[in-house]
Amino acid sequence: MSHTHSPEPVTQPVSPLPGGLGWVVADREAAVRLLSDDRLGVVESTAVMASLTQGLADEVRPMAEELAAFAERIMLQASPERHASLRRAFGRFFTADAVDAMVPALRTIADQVVGKFCAAGGGEFMTGVAFRYAIECGSHLLGLSPGEFHRLHKLSQRLALVAYAARLPDPAAAVVEGHAALTEIRRSIRQARPHAPAESVLGAWHAGWTGGTTEEDFEANLVMLVQASLETVAGMLGNAAVLILGSPDASDPARREALLDEALRNEPPLKTLERIAHAPIALGGLHVRAGQIISVRVAEANQPTDGIAGRAVLSFGWGAYRCLGARLARHQAVELFDAMQRAAPGATLVDGEIERIRHIRFNMPRRLAVRCPAHEPQQDLARMLTESLEEHDLDRPLSSVERVMAAATLEQNGHAVPDHAAAPTTIRGWLSWATTHRG
Repeated sequence: MSHTHSPEPVTQPVSPLPGGLGWVVADREAAVRLLSDDRLGVVESTAVMASLTQGLADEVRPMAEELAAFAERIMLQASPERHASLRRAFGRFFTADAVDAMVPALRTIADQVVGKFCAAGGGEFMTGVAFRYAIECGSHLLGLSPGEFHRLHKLSQRLALVAYAARLPDPAAAVVEGHAALTEIRRSIRQARPHAPAESVLGAWHAGWTGGTTEEDFEANLVMLVQASLETVAGMLGNAAVLILGSPDASDPARREALLDEALRNEPPLKTLERIAHAPIALGGLHVRAGQIISVRVAEANQPTDGIAGRAVLSFGWGAYRCLGARLARHQAVELFDAMQRAAPGATLVDGEIERIRHIRFNMPRRLAVRCPAHEPQQDLARMLTESLEEHDLDRPLSSVERVMAAATLEQNGHAVPDHAAAPTTIRGWLSWATTHRG
């Protein structure tokens, strides 16, 4: 068990990795400058897979070569030029307009997931809310059923283990297992494509749109999106829940977003960002040789010093390889905790101590027990009003037509209504009217 905030201490802003492999960076200014440098890229899969292939028996080598060709197409481990091309293609699904268009669906999903959780009086948040919501949102984005999304994610994890096959006692067995997973992933995607909604990633692909990429490129990066949109999102939600649930001022939307920022800064879902220098880099007194690794400790580098990078955080990466889904992930979190506030404004954590997963990359609560207070009639009325008006901002001034609709909703649910001249101007005002002696 550990306390809520648990970034491992780093005593030096920049310190060497063992054996001259590179540098650990915990300084915000150094991290921003390095991650913005075009000479710093990702560790590409080509060399790793080539080394693995050379040591395999003839009957297994073709499987490894097919896996290597697949891995080379994934944008997160592609060269800067190829990454930029793939990023432009898939950027269509993550623009501000595209994310705004998804918000109603995110809100509906959040209300459904949270509604069941709160109706049961709460429970284990990570499995009951965080992972379930991430799966539902990911499946909506990609055009898969939630069950199929979860199954493909499990298969993608088996596929990803091939990158570590050279370190295993039986590399050939890992390659065979990874190839079987890839074969099943491809079969499942082929079956799902014709049934995907037109606005989804799979639906766009089925309609013939690939953004100028090849079919093979589109397939590989679709799998990458399956793999990248679960643990990191669920971890973000769990870390935010630790701060937001039970906070005395969590009813204020701006305060919830501020607490989300704080969670992202101090407990990022990805603990480190690894990059490799493709050319020598000199930064102040730091001299990075070509081939050396830069490992940025995100939580430490997130802490602001002298206004470097303003209020932005490094939890979604920085520079050319910054997370493509950062905007969507933030909207997911906002909608989920808005839904929690609507359904159970008094939701609190059961334990003051949080058990955390000690994984080399991920940082999230392992379990998070949450208690939701008994459902109150006002919450039912709030839901009815927000649904009838298609408006979830309780404090936005309502138009005259909306005030008439709000009055009709109250009447339909057995409440008295005020004279038109005295009608409340916000949804919160109508709730106040309905729950006092006047209503």
